[in-house]
This record gives sequence, structure tokens and C-alpha cells, in this order.
Amino acid sequence: MTNVDSHLRSVDLFNRRDWDAFAADLAQDCELVDQARGVTAKGPEQWIDAEKAWVGGFSDGMVTNARVVDGGATTVLLFTGSGINDGPLGQLPATGRQLNLPFCEVRQYNADGKVTRGEWYYDQVSMLVQLGHMPAPEG
Repeated sequence: MTNVDSHLRSVDLFNRRDWDAFAADLAQDCELVDQARGVTAKGPEQWIDAEKAWVGGFSDGMVTNARVVDGGATTVLLFTGSGINDGPLGQLPATGRQLNLPFCEVRQYNADGKVTRGEWYYDQVSMLVQLGHMPAPEG
């Protein structure tokens, strides 16, 4: 399986909530950095917990419109995260509002094809505005 195939496979596994298969593609020393929040998860268990936290806030949450850029040992996944906010996101209560937010996920792989590092990039202000937690910026 190529790294591009692996990244696309993770989309399917996330959408199906197949956490065991998802974790099997992660290196034991992997880390995931949520750049918008400044939080780092270390190891497969914490990575899966980060994925599950999104599902906790959006039980119907799906990765849609996925496309991957191949950089060899690095892949870049551009996608839309969509779902209804029916659960808390950290300390933010559920709003019942629809979210459609562009995301970028960068992954690095070792020689065995396991994911060693992931980074999430998304616009947290847009997310908070869509969910009604803050007003849209003026201008």
C-alpha cells in the first residue's frame, strides 16, 4: 500500500469508526499535533482519543471531499469536516448547528509505511462562528 493509499484508507476508517484498523496504521512512537489548539497526542492511543473527541462533538461527523497530495514519505490530505454539533467539544457545549470546515492533515511515514507524525490545520475562528460560539468577524 502506498502512503497515499494509507492516507485515503484512514478517511474510510474514520468515517466507519474502525478505530482498531485505524490504529494499526500508526507507528508506536507516532505523534499528532493539533496546530489550531496547540495540543500534541503521543502514541496510537492518544491519537485515536483525539479522533474520538471529534466524533464526540459530531456523532455524524464525516470526512468528505478528500484529496491527497503525494510527497513520498509525506502526504497532505485536504478535506471538509462535516457534521452536526450534537455533543461537547472540550468545554464548548453542543449547539445543534451544522459544521462544514476545510481541514488540512499532513502525515509522515517511516520505511514500513506506518504513520510517525500527523499535523492538523484548520481555522478555529471559522469553526466557532459556524457553531455560534462567536460572532463573525467584521469586514
